[in-house]
Order: sequence, then C-alpha cells, then structure tokens
Amino acid sequence: MVNILRQENITVIDLGPEYSGLAEDNLGKIAQQIIEVAKHASPPLVVFDLSQTDTFDGYFIQFLIRTWKLVKKRSGTVVLCGLNEECQNVLKKNKIDALWRQFPNRNAAIAGLQGEIESATT
Repeated sequence: MVNILRQENITVIDLGPEYSGLAEDNLGKIAQQIIEVAKHASPPLVVFDLSQTDTFDGYFIQFLIRTWKLVKKRSGTVVLCGLNEECQNVLKKNKIDALWRQFPNRNAAIAGLQGEIESATT
C-alpha cells in the first residue's frame, strides 16, 4: 500500500513493503495516483520515503524524473529519504544522484524541507 501523508505542510509518499522492488509490473498500478498527488501538492514539497525499498529499475527512475519535473515546474522540491546502498548506487551509476537531496530518514527530510520553507519566507 502507498500511503500519502501530510506532515508539516509537506507531502510524503510512503511506499510500503509491498513495493520493496520498484519495477513497472507493480509500480504501474499506482504511478498515476502518485503523479496526481505530486501535481497538486500544495506547497509543492514532496518526500519519497524509500526506506522499505530494496531495489528499483529504469521504469522507477523515469517515473521519479517525471514526478520531479512536474513538481519543479511549480517551483517545488522533491527529496528522497531512506535509500539503501543498492538504490543509491543505481542513482550514481545513472549519474542522477545529484538531482535530489537525500536524507537518511523521513524526519530528516521533513526538517530539511521545513528549513527551505523558513528561509524562503525570511
């Protein structure tokens, strides 16, 4: 199950244990739902919590880039949290690890985005 949460005005997309391997066969079912959530997140600040994800493939990378572009178009930010070493290596190997800030866990990601909100308003 994908949980869409609101924490501190930030949209958190929590991919549960049934999405431990993010590939087209299981992500395809929920991709449009997540796109719609990201498209309408207000403010456009989105955390992908991947702490229960063991692997992902090119389909997920394309999906993540598409989601990021939709949020970025609205002057928003997408961050990732909870990435294991294998997932981090996939991003590095594809030379896209610098596109998103990465945090060790959800609380750190929310705190990082909260800092972004506060600096934008001062």
